[in-house]
Amino acid sequence: MITVVNQSTLVSSADVQLMTRACAAQVRRHAAPAWRLLPVPVVYASSAEDAPPGAWVISILDDPDQADALGWHTEDQGEHVYGRAFARPVLDNGGTVLSGGLSVSSVLSHEVLETLIDPRCNLWADRGDGTIVALEVADPVEADSYTITVGGTAVSVSSFALPDWFDPQAGGPYDWMGRTSQPFEVTAGGYVVQAHEGHVSAVFGAEYPSWRRKLKGDPSRSARRFPV
Repeated sequence: MITVVNQSTLVSSADVQLMTRACAAQVRRHAAPAWRLLPVPVVYASSAEDAPPGAWVISILDDPDQADALGWHTEDQGEHVYGRAFARPVLDNGGTVLSGGLSVSSVLSHEVLETLIDPRCNLWADRGDGTIVALEVADPVEADSYTITVGGTAVSVSSFALPDWFDPQAGGPYDWMGRTSQPFEVTAGGYVVQAHEGHVSAVFGAEYPSWRRKLKGDPSRSARRFPV
């Protein structure tokens, strides 16, 4: 189970409940079937202490604990999976709470999707040329979003790569919104983490925002790869 907790003063609990319901619907209707997984429940809790035992808790906070991060998820040494999404960098850079590709709801969706598919941040896909690519499903299409209506409100959620995106022999489709046309292609606002001969790096789309690039090139972080 993925449990979402609001610890932000910039986003109301009512809005976080809406985005949690949108993420739950996305997992149930779209992501889990596309990835041939059983859907993981996505629920809201008023505090981390109220989360069910063993739940993967994703907390929404005001300020990032790493410069320029919008969100991340990881597993600690006790095999405890958890994540973070940060409101202030979204809002300070022209984003909104519930709408658009740069929104708190799309960042939460990004982390929910990647926690669902690769909760321990340890899966990679072989590109077939000596390079492996992190199995982070929202990164390649990071700027793309679509809406799910919850209680009459349209809530933005992140697009995501499909299994064929990570298979060099596959014939598609490659992402939920159909923005990529071949395996391992990155949209203009997306990026990927890749490794070649032991060197980990990030590759950015042509329109990836400059204010978010700096940290992406630094693999030394507490979580296992890079933040959103």
